[in-house]
Amino acid sequence: MSNKQEAQVRALKRLILAHITFQQVIAACEFLHDSDEHAQFYGTFFSGICVSYMRPFMSAERLGQLPADYSMFTKDPDHARTHEDLKNGRNWAYAHNSPDQAAGLLVNAQQQEEQKRIRFVLHGRGITFNPPEVTWPKSRLHAIVSLCRFQIDRVMRDVHDLVKHLGEGKRYEHGEYIIGETFP
Repeated sequence: MSNKQEAQVRALKRLILAHITFQQVIAACEFLHDSDEHAQFYGTFFSGICVSYMRPFMSAERLGQLPADYSMFTKDPDHARTHEDLKNGRNWAYAHNSPDQAAGLLVNAQQQEEQKRIRFVLHGRGITFNPPEVTWPKSRLHAIVSLCRFQIDRVMRDVHDLVKHLGEGKRYEHGEYIIGETFP
């Protein structure tokens, strides 16, 4: 296999993994939509959404990250905002746990100030904590699902082009193929 073809096979793998990831984020959003926003798991689940969504945009061993145009949304400012919020959520709120920066994800200035307060309660049984947690309201879940569907459409166009190009001159029947083994 030539270096160019190897690079295209890596790109195909990267795109397929991104597609799977975006589908998982959609499933997680659908689960949260049917859950209580104040349930203890809600924030943790939301952190998984942020981290998962951003995974294809991070450098992965040998596969690399999605091309830069997957982070650009010139015709849709809502997608751009949601993408940026997920990126910042991953970086500030969940991966690096910076309450001050995470507070910037909240719309309301009062909520932002409240987010910065770290509270604990002394009582007869010891100490309990009321940690600040940044999550988005359920109303933002729709925007995440919409963004993921948009990304899936982009991925599928690129996957089709790569499969067509890599399979050029070969005949493939309907069925399952394993990249690097039975395809190309």
